[in-house]
Amino acid sequence: MEKKHVIFMGTPPIAATVLEALLDSDVIVDLVVTQPDKKTGRKQMLVESAVKQVAKRHGIEVFQPVRIKDDCEKVVGTPCDLIVTCAYGQLVPQCVLDHPAFGCVNLHGSLLPAYRGGAPIQRAIMHGDTESGMTLMKMVRKMDAGPVLDVERIAIAPTDTSTSLFLKMGDAAATLLKRNLPVLLSGQAVFVEQDEEKATFAPILTREEEHLDLTSTDDSIVRQIRALSDEPGAYVLVKGRKLKIYDYEYIPADNTTCGLFSQPDKKSLCLELHQGKLHLKTCQLEGKPKMAIRDFINGQGRSLVGETAQ
Repeated sequence: MEKKHVIFMGTPPIAATVLEALLDSDVIVDLVVTQPDKKTGRKQMLVESAVKQVAKRHGIEVFQPVRIKDDCEKVVGTPCDLIVTCAYGQLVPQCVLDHPAFGCVNLHGSLLPAYRGGAPIQRAIMHGDTESGMTLMKMVRKMDAGPVLDVERIAIAPTDTSTSLFLKMGDAAATLLKRNLPVLLSGQAVFVEQDEEKATFAPILTREEEHLDLTSTDDSIVRQIRALSDEPGAYVLVKGRKLKIYDYEYIPADNTTCGLFSQPDKKSLCLELHQGKLHLKTCQLEGKPKMAIRDFINGQGRSLVGETAQ
C-alpha cells in the first residue's frame, strides 16, 4: 500500500516529541511548519525551535512564516493526506484547514472542553488539578473547539512542574497520535462534538502572574511556582530586584512572618510564608545566572537574610 503524506505543524519540545513519533510511523512527512527563529539571551542569538531541529536532522523541508494567515501558499501547495499540529503557536487559516484530504487534527494539552487556550498545562497546575491529559481533535476555526477523536489521561503529581508535565504530555501525545493514525488516514475516524456548556479557558500567562502573590495561601503560592518552573520562573521582589524561585522544599512551620527571608543554618535560605517555609534549592537573582542555593548563599544570598520580599 502506498504511504500517506503528512504535514506537521508545531514549535516547542512537546511538539518535537510528537514529530519524532510521526517520523517513526509508516507515513511520509513532506513539510514541517514552525515558528520563526527567535532571539534569546543577552547576546540575542537566533535560536531554532525544537521542531525545526528535529526536521533538519531528518532532512525535512521547513517552512517558517511570520504570519501563516498571510503566507500559507507553501502549505496549500504541498499535497498531503493529513495535517497534524501540536503547539504551533498561531491560528491556522481556513485555507490550510481545507487543504488535506483527511483534514487537520490538533493535539491539545488538556481534557477538552476544559482549558481551551494557550496555557492549559500551567493553568491545570495553578488550579490544583490532579489529572489532565492530551486530546486529539479535529481543527476548526474556533480555538480548540473542534470535535474530539480520542484522549490520553495523565495524573498530575504533587511535585510536577510545568516542565515535568510538558514531558509527560509529549509522551502522551506521541502515544495518542500513533494509536489513532491508522484510522485518521483511512478516512474512517469518528469525532464527537464537545459540550460547549462545559468549556473553560486557559489564556496565556501574563507577566503580572509571574510575580508571586504573597497574600494568597501557601498552597496557591507553591502551585504558582510549580506552574512557572522552569520557564519563565515565578519571582518575588527583594531590595528592588527580582528573585526567581525554581526549586524548593516546603516545610510547615509555626510563628512565620510571610515574606521574610530567614536562614536556619549556614547552608540554607528560606522564604517564610503564612504557615510554612520555602527552603530554597534553586533560584536566580535578577542580572545573575540561575544557581543552586549553596552557591547563591556564598554570593549575594546572605545579604537577603532579614529582608522582606514583596
